[in-house]
Amino acid sequence: MGIYLNPRGKKEYSSNIKTSGLLFDRIGILILLSCLIVGALQDNTIIVVMLGFTLSSACIARLWSKFSLKGVNCKRLVSEERVFPGEYTELKFELTNRKLLPLPWIQLNDEVPLSFSNDTPLLPGNRPGTGFLSNTVAMLWYTKVKWKLQLCCHKRGYYQLGPITLTSGDIFGFYPRSIKMPLIDHITVYPKIFPITHLGIPSLYPVGETIAERRIFEDPIRICGIRDYTPHDSRRHIHWKATARHQKLQVKVFEPTTSLKTAIFLSVDSFNSERNGEVYNEEEFEFSISVAASIANYLIEHQNSVGMFVNSCLADSGQPATLLPAGSTDHLIRILEALAKVTPTASTPFEEFLESERTVLPWGTSLILILSKLSRPMRRLLAGLKESGHKLLVLQIGHTKESPPSSDTVVWHQIGQPIDVTTKGTEKIG
Repeated sequence: MGIYLNPRGKKEYSSNIKTSGLLFDRIGILILLSCLIVGALQDNTIIVVMLGFTLSSACIARLWSKFSLKGVNCKRLVSEERVFPGEYTELKFELTNRKLLPLPWIQLNDEVPLSFSNDTPLLPGNRPGTGFLSNTVAMLWYTKVKWKLQLCCHKRGYYQLGPITLTSGDIFGFYPRSIKMPLIDHITVYPKIFPITHLGIPSLYPVGETIAERRIFEDPIRICGIRDYTPHDSRRHIHWKATARHQKLQVKVFEPTTSLKTAIFLSVDSFNSERNGEVYNEEEFEFSISVAASIANYLIEHQNSVGMFVNSCLADSGQPATLLPAGSTDHLIRILEALAKVTPTASTPFEEFLESERTVLPWGTSLILILSKLSRPMRRLLAGLKESGHKLLVLQIGHTKESPPSSDTVVWHQIGQPIDVTTKGTEKIG
């Protein structure tokens, strides 16, 4: 819901008034008044009556315009602030005229991005890439007008609705007056999610195909007890305080877990035309975001912990997305919201971003890298990750003649021509 009130309960806005032609501005009024005086001195009744009527109309119109937007309240209600591509959200507008003066006309212009809903007619906006949802109504005294509009959200993104501009004036239209109200709402359109089986990925586990429905590991962070040391135990697991207390070597017993920790890294700058010398492919970029969202959704559904790292300047903060691995439904929602805000602008080179962020990941975390073109620094980095304790799965978006790096710890897979991610349904990748 969007309604703007200042702390004292009074509406704050910036206003401006425009005259309809030169005849009714200050200079024009002075000229008409001078002509009226001259006509009166010459006893020209016709000129005096005509100019008197004109000046009276101008004064009444200017006074009407001055109070036209006083006591006018505006609200915007958004039914769904978080949707998937192809879903609808409903906007409800409410205008209230809380005064005795009627409004022969009042126009509401709500500023929205042009890419938000392609099938909705928009008036040209004041800023590049924006348009106006516009409606004009008439209002009597102490009345309220409501209307609603359904918008289909076709494209992933983070969209701002507002500010709203109200324009009204006198009955003649001589002095239109406008106010801008900072009524701001945001709509988040999540990336499209595909079934993993339709993406053509042979396995999401870089260590190989799973041989059981659930895997059991020892989580080195979660200690559930101690026991006597055996020659097969690692010295790193010795519990020295317990050893001193029992006067014999004791080792930590770790709680078993079925959670596989995975970190998904999306390289924004690998899709950048300036870096690769090729035309920027928006379709492939949007598809890569859907691939990241689909993998995160699949792994969390199978009770695994997933982190998301994207070297993008997010639409709301300008910072990269850095979400450490977790496995809850709330965490999946945070991942989808972060991916919805991803822009093609890179915050830092991907190689530096990957080197920096992987240092905070738990030991043994599997890395899934999603990229378009493989740069030389990236090839060197992949070779250096061999001894880092991470298993790697690299997903390359789009067809390429590049040969994957030779490494027994890197699983490489290419996903071919993406489908249109703005349409409903799911199709198999060729």
